[in-house]
Parts: sequence; structure tokens; C-alpha cells
Amino acid sequence: MDKHSGRLGALAGLSKNWKVTATRASIDKLIYQIVFPYLGIYLIGLGGSGTTLGLANGLGMGLSALYGLVGASFIRNSGTRKIYVRGLAVVAFSYLLLGVANGWLLGMAGIMVYWLGFAESGLCCNVVCGGSLTNKVRATAMGACESVAQGTMSFIGPAIGAGIVAMLGGLAVPSIRPLFFIAAAGEVGCLLFVRAKLTDGRMASPAKSASPFHILKERKGLGRFVAVACLTNLPIGMVLPFTQLFADQQKAASPWVLGAMVTASSLVSLVLGVPLGKLADRFGRKKVLFALAPVFLASNLLLVWADGPIALIASGVLLGVFPVTTVISAAMAFEQVAGENMGDWMAILRFFKMAFSAVLTIAAGLVWDNLGARWVFLLAAGIDLLVRIPLLATIPETLRRGEQD
Repeated sequence: MDKHSGRLGALAGLSKNWKVTATRASIDKLIYQIVFPYLGIYLIGLGGSGTTLGLANGLGMGLSALYGLVGASFIRNSGTRKIYVRGLAVVAFSYLLLGVANGWLLGMAGIMVYWLGFAESGLCCNVVCGGSLTNKVRATAMGACESVAQGTMSFIGPAIGAGIVAMLGGLAVPSIRPLFFIAAAGEVGCLLFVRAKLTDGRMASPAKSASPFHILKERKGLGRFVAVACLTNLPIGMVLPFTQLFADQQKAASPWVLGAMVTASSLVSLVLGVPLGKLADRFGRKKVLFALAPVFLASNLLLVWADGPIALIASGVLLGVFPVTTVISAAMAFEQVAGENMGDWMAILRFFKMAFSAVLTIAAGLVWDNLGARWVFLLAAGIDLLVRIPLLATIPETLRRGEQD
């Protein structure tokens, strides 16, 4: 048997908790991708602006960052399942707030609450995932979750959203509003599934300090990895919240084109997630990350210079490498610290990533309104090329030679 086929087959033997959280992540991605193409357009329709959209996501990411400082202690004291369920309840409530919003202030509140629930449920997902995988199959398993599971759902979600919006009359608030009620109901379903199927667990208390910041003091050079992780997360704050709005306002994209852009990205993640994960498990994380960097650059440039639906969808195709990049970067993150410190490490890493994204998305909103919409994407591409890639070159490879065989 080919060793990589055997490695994929080994995924079937992974723990029940990993399978539960991978399934939850897949359903959550389906729900999010139903509403995501229209979120910025919806907030603008409620009376907001580019700055409003940036503030909504930025302040929400700020809440998410602050949660990173206390999230590990919540899991340690109350157990993973209870905190996981609570996070999913907050996400469901955020969608409900967006559904009933009659103005941009309540719309902003819904987005901010979403990021808080995302932080709590996402941290639990990371803790379960980090504790269930060995280095030999880590990137492959996470790639399978991103592509086969979440990628498939991401492919379906935009089509569902586009169909509903088109059927109800097009890109207007009344046509988009029902999507959030559907999303809220779906998250309640996720909540019930996790509550019924996830085996509860608590993390061991750290030996030296109650603060998650002790991780940074105990290992030299870990701060550089935090910086790389923050920059890898850049599109979440600076690109994704504005892509669909840019295509709508600057390129006159239809609901079907907006949905097709997201679907195209998801299709790429679906097709490439496992193969690129296998390459990262065989040749190393950094080599694959370097290879994907020019693709992200091209996706931003093509979006800015697109002159029709085909170019817009092609930019979505290229942007599809971003989820794979985050998966491989996350595999590196899990390999930075010992297992007993995983909860604190995930919490502190999430704090810095979301704080950085909060600053970027607020700045992006200001750039949108004051310098011009295209500069949001040009600046994102420049930061990735001129800052993240050189910094990544200074980070040691985490896949050891013996683990590549």
C-alpha cells in the first residue's frame, strides 16, 4: 500500500471527538457561506458604510482577541463541551440579531456578537483538533476537514444563498434578511449535535503560571511565529469582509456572480486541501506556504483589475488557496508547544491573531472610504509579499525529518 494512501486511511481511526468537531465545522461552514456573500451588502443596505463595515468586524475581532486571554481558563474549569455549546449559542444569537436588524447599529451588534461566538467555539474546535492528531497526519487530516468536509459545504452554501436571494428579488435588504434566520436555525442544530456527541474533557492546569502569556516566555523565538500567524490571518480582516462588496459596488456583479466567486474559492479548497496537506506532511510546511504566496497575490490583483464576471470568478478561484494556507499554518502552530500547553497556546495565538485582524479591518474600512476601494486589496497583497513571506523564511520548519517518512 502507498504510504500516503495508508495515511489517508488512518484518518478513519481518529478519535470520535475529532470526527464530531470536523462535522460541526463543516455544517458551520455551510451556514456561514450561505450568508457571507451578502453580509457587507446587507450592512450597507441598513445604512452603513465601508467604515461601518470595518468597525463592525474590527470591534468584533477585538472582542474575539480579548476572549483569547480567558478562553483557556473557561475550558479548564468548565470542560470543552459546555464552552463549545455556549459558543455555538452565541453564534446562533448573532444571526438572529442580524435577521431582526432594522438599522446599521443593530447590524453592527450582530456582527460583533458573531465574532465573540466564533472565538469561543473556534477555540474549543482547535483544542479538540490539536489533542486528537499526531504530527504525521496533522496537515493531511486538517486538509481533509477543510476540503472534503468544509470545502464541500462551502461549495453548496453560496448556491443556496444565491438561489434564495434571487428568488426573493435580488440584492436588497428584504431579500437577504431571511438568510440570517436560516443561519440561526442551523447553528442551533450544530449546538444540539455537539452537546449530544462530544465527549467532555478538561485541560490540565499550567504548571508555572495562570496566564497564557507564560508560553511566550518559555520558548525562544515563539514571538516570530505569532507574527507570521497574524500576517497569515490578514485576509480575514482585510480582504474577505470587503471582497463581495467590492464586486457588487465596483464591478456591478449579480447575486449569481457573487455566489459563484465564493463557490469557486470553495471548490479550489475542496480539490487541493488534501493533496497540499499531503505535500506539507511529506516535504514540510514552509515549502508549501512559499509556493502558495504568489497565488494569493494574483487573486487580489485580478479582483482589482477584473473587467467582467469571468475575471471576478477567476479571482475567487485563486483566493481559494487561502483556506489551505491557514490549515498548513495551523498545523505548524500545533507543533510549536507541548500538548499540556495546547489550550493556553491556542488562546494566546488567537488573541494576537484577532487583535491584529481587528486593527486591519478597521484600517481597511477607512482606506475604503478615504483612499479608494481597490487600495484595500493592493495593500493586503503588498503586506503579504513584503512582510509575511520574508518573516516566514526566518521560522524553523516544524516537520522533523523522521516524520516525513
